[in-house]
Amino acid sequence: MMAHAEWQLEGPTPTASFYLTVEQLRRKPQLAGAAVELVDAITVAGPSGPEVVRGLRDSGLELPFLCDGLGYANKGLPHPESWVSLQRSVGAACPLLPGVYLGWDKDDDREFLGAVQEQSRIAADLGAMILVAIDARWIARKTGIVVDALGSVGQSVALVLVHPGDPLSINGAVQGLRRVVQRVGSVYLLRSDHGAIGALAFGARHAAVGLMTSTRHYAPPTRRTWRRPGHSARLFVRPLIDWYLASDVGGWTAAGQSIICPLPCCGGSSLARFLDTDEDADWHNMNALADLADYVIRAPAADRATAFLEQCRSATAWYGLAGFKGPDKPKAQLTGWVLS
Repeated sequence: MMAHAEWQLEGPTPTASFYLTVEQLRRKPQLAGAAVELVDAITVAGPSGPEVVRGLRDSGLELPFLCDGLGYANKGLPHPESWVSLQRSVGAACPLLPGVYLGWDKDDDREFLGAVQEQSRIAADLGAMILVAIDARWIARKTGIVVDALGSVGQSVALVLVHPGDPLSINGAVQGLRRVVQRVGSVYLLRSDHGAIGALAFGARHAAVGLMTSTRHYAPPTRRTWRRPGHSARLFVRPLIDWYLASDVGGWTAAGQSIICPLPCCGGSSLARFLDTDEDADWHNMNALADLADYVIRAPAADRATAFLEQCRSATAWYGLAGFKGPDKPKAQLTGWVLS
């Protein structure tokens, strides 16, 4: 995929972006340039996102973008009208509302339904997109409520799934997400891992995938995002369709099984090299994620779900394979996709 100056937000095919924070872009401005080589856009997280994008464009970088203002994280955004106007002033592909957090309530759906309706009203008045961060238990356990609420507004909806670890590891979450994107007209998954690419296969309009644990998952306000201990690089291992520490991959290699990345970013080198080098893993991860997204998006619309599930089944075949000294079994999300 290649980004275009005129991004067709509601075009005939779904789209993908990398979800990058303001801090990431200030520390590594090259990430934006790398992104436009691989995906359709970037999604910038943080209230000062429009300012950062303005600077990138002033430097000559043309790129479509979305802004997640992190209103659901209590980041002190301006009034919705001001925030939408600011995004428009720098040419956002589509302005988003600041965003609200909808916590879990197993006994009462009224607050969830009321909040979605209120956000819909504001979005319609401002010509913006709804942004809601919802506890992942809503899609896992009350899928029908989510479908009814989001489907009733008749507008595009940006979703952040909230969970201290992987939101799609909850029993029923993959099946629930699949149902939501199939039945709600236009869903954007933000601040997600590779599971958002799976959502594209079943009808989601956009996937914004993060490169760090904190940008792939969002924990509830009262909890911290769970991060596996260890300081080695986190790698998206394309054949396994999952994230692993470089120290894990190094262990597999030491046991006799090297994981080779055939993509241009690595040129056939082993991913174990990230264990003993200062080489930045971002370029590999961006290429590997873009390759999976491209595989799904380029498939004919009627075949996207089958294409993605075939990739998941191929990935599960590695686990516990005789002679492969890697992980014994897939994580819950991958299993969820295969069984969905």
